[in-house]
Formats: sequence, C-alpha cells, structure tokens
Amino acid sequence: MKSIYELDEILSELEEDKESYFVDFLNTENVEAGIIRLRKDQKDTQTAHSVDEIYHVIEGEGLISIQARNYAVKKGTCIFVPANVEHNFHGNKSDLTVFYVLTGK
Repeated sequence: MKSIYELDEILSELEEDKESYFVDFLNTENVEAGIIRLRKDQKDTQTAHSVDEIYHVIEGEGLISIQARNYAVKKGTCIFVPANVEHNFHGNKSDLTVFYVLTGK
C-alpha cells in the first residue's frame, strides 16, 4: 500500500476526469481519504455519510451547509461533520479545494 501522496498528482486525476469533482486516494478498512475540487459555482452533490468526516480547506473560500446552517470556510478551515448529518459545500466564487477523511467505515 502506498504511504506518500502528492496533492498535484491527486489533482491531476481530477483534471483527467471532467465528470467528477472528487477523488479518493486512500481507501482502507477503517479510513477513506480524498480531495474535493469544486470549480466556481459548481454544485456539491454529496449526501450524509454513515461515518464521521473531517475536512480541511486547502485553497479557496465558500460556504458549507451543515444541517441547513451555513458556515463560511476558507484556506486553513477545519470542519468536523458527525455521521448521518446532511452537509455540502456551496457558494464558492473560485476553485475550492478540500481534503477529507472518513473514519470508522
């Protein structure tokens, strides 16, 4: 199993697949990790997950809706979303790049 991942390589996978706005680069029995890259005004279609999730905003700014409440996010923001809670990113006026980890799969 690979132990080191480079952001530029992960983002190039997203460039190649024009249909997707996220990519999982790690998927084990207990952890799933990946990158979301939303283009300007692109819709985040994710739904609630059955496990806890952590996000870290790498670049950009916008909003995350958590249980219908909006929170401003920007580079450096860390976000925790408990299992089974509705959430999605929106309102970004430029690229929004976010690292995510789902735990306890």
